[in-house]
Amino acid sequence: MNTTPAPLRADRDALKRAAAEAAVQMVENDMVVGLGTGSTAAFAVEALARRHRQGLRFVGIPTSEQTAAQAKAAGIPLTSFGAHRQIDLTIDGADEVERGTLNLIKGLGGALLREKIVAAASHRLAIVVDGGKMVDRLGTRASLPVEVVAFGLEATRETLEVLGASAHTRMSSGEPFVTDSGNRILDCDFGRINDPARLEERIKRVVGVVESGLFVGRADPVFVADAAGVHRLNSPRAHRGTPPILVIMGVSGSGKSTIAEELSARLGWPFEEGDSLHPESNIAKMHAGIPLTDADRLPWLQRVAAWIDGQRAKKQPGIITCSALERSYRQIIIGDRPEVRLVYLRGGWDSLAEHLAGRHDHFMPASLLRSQIDTLEEPDPGESPLTVDASVSATQVADEIIKLLGTSATLSQGTAAQQTEGASMNRRTSA
Repeated sequence: MNTTPAPLRADRDALKRAAAEAAVQMVENDMVVGLGTGSTAAFAVEALARRHRQGLRFVGIPTSEQTAAQAKAAGIPLTSFGAHRQIDLTIDGADEVERGTLNLIKGLGGALLREKIVAAASHRLAIVVDGGKMVDRLGTRASLPVEVVAFGLEATRETLEVLGASAHTRMSSGEPFVTDSGNRILDCDFGRINDPARLEERIKRVVGVVESGLFVGRADPVFVADAAGVHRLNSPRAHRGTPPILVIMGVSGSGKSTIAEELSARLGWPFEEGDSLHPESNIAKMHAGIPLTDADRLPWLQRVAAWIDGQRAKKQPGIITCSALERSYRQIIIGDRPEVRLVYLRGGWDSLAEHLAGRHDHFMPASLLRSQIDTLEEPDPGESPLTVDASVSATQVADEIIKLLGTSATLSQGTAAQQTEGASMNRRTSA
């Protein structure tokens, strides 16, 4: 039973409707459109039906029987994967959206399997939410739904609990909830999820699991309606219109690897440790405290460039660490590659020396820091670097990089009713 007072519920619906209307403006003639499930997605279906009556030509693929029934009743023409393997755009809701990364938790409506199948086949996944769904880390307010087969459900639940979840079978009218695909749902509380990509992979390996409600790196864009109006948030993955490949540069001790690992965990992007691509002869020299020459570095830089080109060929994002101290080095690994974005970690030399002095398992000795500082040519504005302060924690640095990669815009200003609802939501969520 919904215990939210009717006036506040109406105002929250107004927020959802405003965000849905903004998302529906992305639909163009002759598109195949994925139709999401849930109260917010229902507003998008309403808006799509109105645009269809006004002459917009498109076909829809619903993510649930409930949505299919709504779309048919509204006159939206439906199709299937038998006729269309790819979807141009899907519009759906979410239970949580992580700020910055736009990672999602979905599945409160019980359609997560079909929603993820549709999302995976979509060129773009537009998410529509009210401001109350935005969180700093997934798992803050919502449990993670996991769809499982009915047979052996108890054993599957026990294995998920070994992974750290408090898992409960979702019930409906006193019986286990049954999805449109005939499966069951386990609502799993993992607490704050700091590494969603790794958790998603671990859950997938559990026998009996069909799919989880973690949607990592799939949403772009997200439309959020709150007291201030409707905002469009673009994913870091869509930076400059292409999946970006980040080159994390800085002198030894600046935290390149730690920050790259944090970014990989948050974004779900592949990470390569650039130092691992050094030839053995280079590693031996550095172990001996002998600075590398440009001739030594060339085959290493070529290997870094090859890894970057591999990601570009797959049209996938990626993260690679590389000191890239001189402009000539950066020309080799970045050059005219538009997908590559340089991230420069700038830090105080005293703190770097202190960090290196305490690191005993790395082939770069502290004695070579001076030579790196002498070699360093800081990126100039023409290289369009993302320059961040490396003297703060890795989490703070990663947050700043993610913020710089993403973009946002306010599409409309809030109404007085929305402002009242926003204030009420803030009071409820801070209680």
